[in-house]
Amino acid sequence: MKRIPMKHRGKRPRFFEAKGMDELMSMVLEVTTEVWVVKKRLYLLERVANNAGISLTPGIENYELNEDEIKDLDNLRHKLIATVLRATEGEFVPTHRVADSNDQASQNTEAA
Repeated sequence: MKRIPMKHRGKRPRFFEAKGMDELMSMVLEVTTEVWVVKKRLYLLERVANNAGISLTPGIENYELNEDEIKDLDNLRHKLIATVLRATEGEFVPTHRVADSNDQASQNTEAA
């Protein structure tokens, strides 16, 4: 799969006069998008499991993560943070840190 370049070309358009408001709105939209994707997948997972006669709630509530799973979740958390902070990368987060973080998280989840 070909990756979309993470480097900006030209100036970022501004919609709000207050400094930082455009970046804040971009971050809120990124978080909303990420949360929606997770909620939709969880909803579908629960429905598919329920239709197969599997109740997931007790298993989820009692599950204990092993060290590899903790590392995988940590990498996914870093990827989420990099995605949310992408709106500020032109001013606060160096582009290579966001791209490197996304690449690292993708490699770790693909290896699992």
